Amino acid sequence: MQTQQYKDYMRSDKWEAKKQERIAIDGGCVMCGRPISRIRSVQVHHITYARLGNENVLTDLCTLCGSCHKKIHAYYNRRRA
Repeated sequence: MQTQQYKDYMRSDKWEAKKQERIAIDGGCVMCGRPISRIRSVQVHHITYARLGNENVLTDLCTLCGSCHKKIHAYYNRRRA
């Protein structure tokens, strides 16, 4: 279950900046290879939540399309944020 702290962070300017930085690094979905220009729902996935709020943009996050984001959460049996 998501905490209020998690929800607030995911709506914060700090998270938005990290998200945009990761999207710029990847340029598209790292799983299927689709470029940003062809992704309707660009999403940034937490590889780990261990440093939530203090994520390392290079090691803790990756860019995914909506379809691949669903697949990766299903594979790891994690709820999507």
